[in-house]
Amino acid sequence: MGGRRNTAKGPRPTVRGWCVGSAGVVALVLAAASGRVDLLLIGLVLVLLPLAAMLALVLDRPWLTVTRMFTPDAVAAGENASTRLTVRNERSRATPLMRWRDASQTGLVLPDEATLPPIGEHSLSSRDRSDRASLQYRIGTRHRGAYEVGPLMLERLDPFGLARGRYAVGGRKPLLVTPRVVDLQRGEHDASKSDGAEREMLRHSIPSADELIAREYRTGDPLRRVHWRATARHDKLMVRQEEQRSNPEAWIYFDTERAVHADHRRAHERNELFETGVEMVAALGADLLESGYVLGVVESTPPQLFGRAGSARATTGVSAATYEQPSGQQQLLASLAGVRQQRRNRYSGSSVLSAVLRRNVQAVPAFLVLVDGEAQETGALGYLRPFADPAIAFLIGRSVAEEPALTRAGWLCVPMDASVGPDEAWRRAIDLRHAGAEHG
Repeated sequence: MGGRRNTAKGPRPTVRGWCVGSAGVVALVLAAASGRVDLLLIGLVLVLLPLAAMLALVLDRPWLTVTRMFTPDAVAAGENASTRLTVRNERSRATPLMRWRDASQTGLVLPDEATLPPIGEHSLSSRDRSDRASLQYRIGTRHRGAYEVGPLMLERLDPFGLARGRYAVGGRKPLLVTPRVVDLQRGEHDASKSDGAEREMLRHSIPSADELIAREYRTGDPLRRVHWRATARHDKLMVRQEEQRSNPEAWIYFDTERAVHADHRRAHERNELFETGVEMVAALGADLLESGYVLGVVESTPPQLFGRAGSARATTGVSAATYEQPSGQQQLLASLAGVRQQRRNRYSGSSVLSAVLRRNVQAVPAFLVLVDGEAQETGALGYLRPFADPAIAFLIGRSVAEEPALTRAGWLCVPMDASVGPDEAWRRAIDLRHAGAEHG
């Protein structure tokens, strides 16, 4: 049932084939011992039968074409994708009885093998589509990643059941499994306790539509634009005026550095803390994009994420992935599907973040997603606090006490682990900000 990748194997004898071949070898031995010609002939026939069956499977390969389609093309981790295969027979005779299953990489859940429906002979004049079969099944996903599904694996026996052949037909097709996106809403959180703090945290989160400003009524203004609250406050008729503004920016710094102590054997294993960080970036990014921001993501290691050609590169000359709606969320999730931890070498993500934050006239929202407790740039990140508002650091697998440089600089530090989801971490940030406002 698990994900599997297989290649075609040469034909091999079945149990029956091994028994027949073994009987032939015994007959040959007895013939040599007794000098009987009839046993010699019987032995030769029994030994050659499995070999002939295997040769027949090699020469009589199925000639099929396979078209594979996923619905949807990209799916979130934990969800299922519907797969449809169209198998077409390209030979002038019907296909023999065969079993089929799709091959895949580890990480996907595919159904067990099943019997391939009979497919009629191929004919250019055929209009009843009898030369093709449609197969449908669902793929289960567990973890994010870019997976390849295929080729289609077929298995058949010769007419006497002496040999078994396995064939790989068709190619592979990628299936993108993106991180899960968690809605950063308060949920069951007490609104009366945190609404003010949350509004303060998200005061920049205004959609990119034109800002509405009230002005005095002028002859010809439509009544539907009357601003009744401003009218009552100014004791004169006021209307909403549309003022064009540019999209605001928001930045996420993502710690993608692999821990120094991680050995080569564990470098490619799944790190639950890092996966939590990926989901946190996905949730934050989706929320910011839906709120109308132009989102930039800076990595602590050489960039792996891809986005549109953003203002960060154009203005500062540094490389940073940027995203903007309407397609920004899909681009971000597609980028995060394949991100991995790697060595930082001489790359400085904090310098990139410093460049993009310092070029803004006023402070913009900035979020740090730090993983594993071995980031070497937290001191430099702490100095960027005056250019970030709000300035929130999510510490995954580390405590607040481990990051004195951030806390002293004024970053709001939220500790997390693999058991804490992005929504819970966001509620903790709201509570901490609210508590800080009360004691401030």
